[in-house]
Amino acid sequence: MRTGPYSVKISQDAESDFDKSYEYYLKISPDLADAFFKSIDDCFEIIKVSPLSYQAIHKSIRRFTLKRFPFVIYYLVDNHTIKIIAIFHTSRNPQIWTERTSDQ
Repeated sequence: MRTGPYSVKISQDAESDFDKSYEYYLKISPDLADAFFKSIDDCFEIIKVSPLSYQAIHKSIRRFTLKRFPFVIYYLVDNHTIKIIAIFHTSRNPQIWTERTSDQ
């Protein structure tokens, strides 16, 4: 079992998810956008410490729910790497992110 933190790799789709959401919050308030950025960054750090602690929901895909913002981070663990598949608003259709996992 790995004892140190894992590395994080963010897919292009997840990066796009984040960028669109960040831009949305930036239009409302730069402070809110910064808080969103920090929240996502903090969640990555939490996941890195113990990635297998969070619920497996589809094949080997796990889910981490943010507390302050209505978002979920979907990821999988591959050896020493956490692969972020999606950063989704909870109101979005989950079918979209499951299509991203068809090769997982």
